[in-house]
Amino acid sequence: MNSQNRIDFFLPGPTWVRNDVLQAMTGPMMGHRSPGFKKLYASLVPRLQAVFRTRGDVLIATGSATLVMESAVVSTVQTRVLNLTCGAFSERWHAISKAVGREADRVEVPWGSAIDPELVRQALRRNRYEAVTTVHSETSTGVLNPIEEIAQVVREESDALVLVDTVSSLGGAQVEVDDWGLDIVLASTQKALAVPPGLTLFSLSERAAERAEALRHRGFYTDLVRYRDQHRKSGTVTTPALPVLYGLDRQLDVILEEGMEVRWERHLGLQAMTAKWARARGYEYASQEGARSPTISCLRPPAGWPPPDLVSALAERGVVVGGGYGKWKPETFRIGHMGEVRGRDLEALFETIDDIAPVE
Repeated sequence: MNSQNRIDFFLPGPTWVRNDVLQAMTGPMMGHRSPGFKKLYASLVPRLQAVFRTRGDVLIATGSATLVMESAVVSTVQTRVLNLTCGAFSERWHAISKAVGREADRVEVPWGSAIDPELVRQALRRNRYEAVTTVHSETSTGVLNPIEEIAQVVREESDALVLVDTVSSLGGAQVEVDDWGLDIVLASTQKALAVPPGLTLFSLSERAAERAEALRHRGFYTDLVRYRDQHRKSGTVTTPALPVLYGLDRQLDVILEEGMEVRWERHLGLQAMTAKWARARGYEYASQEGARSPTISCLRPPAGWPPPDLVSALAERGVVVGGGYGKWKPETFRIGHMGEVRGRDLEALFETIDDIAPVE
């Protein structure tokens, strides 16, 4: 943040963090089996449930979201899983599923497109799967998938579990774990939740826990039953990233004071601001209309400004945006309008881009 008290950091993760959250992270060290830690952990639970919109368990893992993605597959799938892919991070579910030796089929749509629930229905009618994996907000493309509709199709056609990566949506886009019937929903702390990286938060339905209990080999660090059992004792399976927990403790109060519905609406407003500016300047969305994430805009600039050059020019001005990801790296850049970003911050970003790359 600059001297005018304005955010100028727009990565699609990690995101800008409030000073009071950073200060909270300087709290004292304590043992993770101590009464003090159990009190802290227990205080987080109802607030995490409010963010996830669930009455069920919301657990905490020290590690990246990839750890919990692997844990979800290892702990709940014995033989066959269906991966829905539309970008780099949904493809990661597929890579993980194959790497841990599961039979992994996929429903694949082009980058920039959202998953069509009817394609999922067709796949479920062809084969039986123990789980279906998907991504809510695809960070590589800025696509928002229709998770509610996908989950409904899965319920209608099978008894498969629904495993969802909400890494770049939770805290910025509507996520309804209970109402949508989602079994495992995971999100790291460093995106729309606006806490430094180091923790992954995830919900675990009773149905998913029962499936996991029936599997003999769930790994050790990846065993979600162990996570659940320690969680219910107000603890973690291993030594946690305590400073990040302190930060999360403070930021959850900030999030819930704003209110989930208000926060979702603010992020929708940020996306609308970005779309209006982009349309007026000739920047094209790489994601399809009607399926754009409230937290990330993935754009192609007008001819004459290669995205890597634009990202570098902004960095020279002290303004940070995200470059393209994976195979889209040369042709796109990404604006992370999530977490604590406000409209005034985006306005200043757009003014800077207009100054660097004026459109005639």
